[in-house]
Amino acid sequence: MTNNFKPIELFGGAIITQLPASYTDVSTIREVPDHQEIYLDATGFSSIIIEIAERVTDPATDQEALKFHFQDILDENDTSQIWQTDVAQLPHFPNNIHALTPKFVAIIMTLIRLEPQSTDIVVTVNIPHIPGHQEYGDDMNFEEGKFGRLVEEGVRVRDEVWKSLEVRDWGLFGG
Repeated sequence: MTNNFKPIELFGGAIITQLPASYTDVSTIREVPDHQEIYLDATGFSSIIIEIAERVTDPATDQEALKFHFQDILDENDTSQIWQTDVAQLPHFPNNIHALTPKFVAIIMTLIRLEPQSTDIVVTVNIPHIPGHQEYGDDMNFEEGKFGRLVEEGVRVRDEVWKSLEVRDWGLFGG
């Protein structure tokens, strides 16, 4: 990953944000569903997915809604777990890995709830840990809050998306 960010137009320019300059639009190499924008780090294995989804209304809390979206991306018997949840402040709002098996994938997921538009925006940064291919650091221990260099870079990417995400065309969400 990189510290150099560039402006990116999402969903035909309806939303803009900043992403690392090393990230490339996956839709230039494969089909991506209309409700998703996917960018892959050309210098590593990390990726970011920005997804527009129908707002989850059953959970009583935002954390439960985030867990619902998280469970939606997992296989039925997956035992993955959430290590940490936070509340985001959003100032602008009212390489081929098929042959490599990651030891685990750190997922940094943000849920943006747009109640008037009946929409949830899910931003997911994926950082696969592929032993021998990336430097994570010997002190990585999630239980102790030691996430390693690449996960920390993923958090910086998430933070930059939070700071720069702006809806230019609210008609994207219908109504």
